[in-house]
Amino acid sequence: MASKNRPAFLAAAALFLAAAPVWAGAAQENTGPVSLWEGWLQGDRALDGFLPHRKDLEDHGIFLGGSYTADLLGNPVGGRSRGFDYFGQLQLLLVAEMEKLVGWRGGYFVAGMLDSAGTDLSQSHIGNFFDVAEVSALPTVVLGQLYFEQRWNDGKHSLKLGRMAMGQDFVAMDMFNLYVGGIDGHTPVMGYNTFWTSSATRCTWAAVLKTEPAEDWALKLGIYQATKACSVVANHGLNMEFGPDDGIQMFGEAGLKTRLIDPWGGAPEGLPGNHKFGGYWSSWDYAEFGGGSSPYTYGFYWIGQQMAWRERAGSDEGVTLWYSFVYAPQTELAQFPFFTGAGGGWQGALPSRPQDWILFGSYFGSVGRGFASAQENSGLGDPTYEWVLEWDYRAQVAPWLYVMPSVQYVIRPGGTGGIPNALVIGAEIGVTF
Repeated sequence: MASKNRPAFLAAAALFLAAAPVWAGAAQENTGPVSLWEGWLQGDRALDGFLPHRKDLEDHGIFLGGSYTADLLGNPVGGRSRGFDYFGQLQLLLVAEMEKLVGWRGGYFVAGMLDSAGTDLSQSHIGNFFDVAEVSALPTVVLGQLYFEQRWNDGKHSLKLGRMAMGQDFVAMDMFNLYVGGIDGHTPVMGYNTFWTSSATRCTWAAVLKTEPAEDWALKLGIYQATKACSVVANHGLNMEFGPDDGIQMFGEAGLKTRLIDPWGGAPEGLPGNHKFGGYWSSWDYAEFGGGSSPYTYGFYWIGQQMAWRERAGSDEGVTLWYSFVYAPQTELAQFPFFTGAGGGWQGALPSRPQDWILFGSYFGSVGRGFASAQENSGLGDPTYEWVLEWDYRAQVAPWLYVMPSVQYVIRPGGTGGIPNALVIGAEIGVTF
């Protein structure tokens, strides 16, 4: 399919699939013989029925899979200009379980590649910092993660070595991955304050050690190569050299799992939560906004999610709240020294849709005086803050397919107040195969 026709095709697909939750719900209620259509909708992955030998490969330790995510968004109100853009990302993943293959207990080999294409609405029409499209990345084919993992004691301890991205292991929370934009799988200011690789589209050499010293505690330490090579489109993720100008990026994180008492009595086993406190330090040559440079950066973060209400015992349905704080004290280096985000989701709000989510998120970043002064001196205004509000409905059409209508409202795009507040409307489509 020609790339110029892809947005129109996906827009039509989004309208077609929007009605599919009704069909899927009807299929789930049917207790008679399952038709080919119903069986396809109820399968775990889209291609399971077409690749019968894949199950045999998995039984022998080889997992082959992938996903496709597309964001179709437009801003009919506000921004630098009005427009509509598409951005899509295809991911392919190979996981080899070494115990089944060669008898190496606890060993795993992981490799992935990605193909990203499209136009980022935030850059092309809105002019804001906190991206409204979750999947926007390097617009090319990239060799992504490529690492070996060794696990001990039923996965309570592990060591990963190879090519990885920071966002895969740090500043990450399950709830963040449900949204279309804003929180974007992690806190959106990390890349504005230090060297940061958010996803598998930008990977560098790394080592990540995880240990669980107690049942509800987890500790992580990660050391990453800091290099500009991972941002060069022409490299396609294949430049794996150590350059003379490279630095290192270190992350440390402590995680606590909680079980709160349910005041409504719907969850006698407790309401689950996950909370993480971490920090980073990087040795590199970082340019200061006022001129000069610094040989390092550092900062801290605190993120978490907590189920606040459960519909009934043993069910995943209920309300979960989340929060995110980032503090980067070096105001001459950090574009957003302070960031706060909060929101929540209700799974199963509609009785006939137990896997669907209603989501809300708020993301607020305070601009540092160093960056603001540099912008003002260049005649680009005096940025103070940017704030994004987001509402989504994630309709799980099938175990392998979701369609998510989304509304975002961007307040003070670019932070200066010179760009009109933008209303963003659209949808995200995700397929696992």
